[in-house]
Amino acid sequence: MFSLAEELLLLALHEEKGTVLWVAHNRLSYCLAGALLMELILKNRLRLEPKVLEVVNRTPTGDPMLDGILRQINLADKTKSPQYWITKIGRRIKPIKNDLLKALVDKGILNSEEHRVMGIFPTVRYPSRDDRPKRELRSKLRSLILRGEQPDLRLTMLICLVYTCALTNTIFDKDERKDARKKVKEIAKPLPITQAITKAIQGAQAAAAAGG
Repeated sequence: MFSLAEELLLLALHEEKGTVLWVAHNRLSYCLAGALLMELILKNRLRLEPKVLEVVNRTPTGDPMLDGILRQINLADKTKSPQYWITKIGRRIKPIKNDLLKALVDKGILNSEEHRVMGIFPTVRYPSRDDRPKRELRSKLRSLILRGEQPDLRLTMLICLVYTCALTNTIFDKDERKDARKKVKEIAKPLPITQAITKAIQGAQAAAAAGG
């Protein structure tokens, strides 16, 4: 019912305020970009090597968002690294993020509420309308991690997103966090996609610190 990017958004949004949790704020754009690439990998459209991301099947998926990214990667003049694409997509994620949020509103999971920051600047918040999908998602992740079970490929990718978006502490109770962080890291850190997202985030942070 939900894509990896939609699931990541559900986990990253404050249920009542409808805003992105502060721990994920500076990471979410690049994690969403990674989630979109992961979806294309799961659909056997892309193949990921440690330093290379390449198209293996140009057939459209039927999802305009994914197909736009697939087409962009396919038309590149040469094969690029996963970090390159995560950075490129992440820097232009706003319209994609808005489409993902609208999809969750259309599915009845979020509400869309207009607000004004300082009474002047318009903004939209997305508080929870139906919290069952998020609760079920958290429960699935908690159960898998705390029991030490082996995740399938899709759940492995979701755990990677939880790790790279710094959301582990928001899912587990205080007394569970130390063990949970260790297990999440063991699953996520070795993955090439985790390393690519992490490098993209670090690159963005370095550029921001340098004033670029």
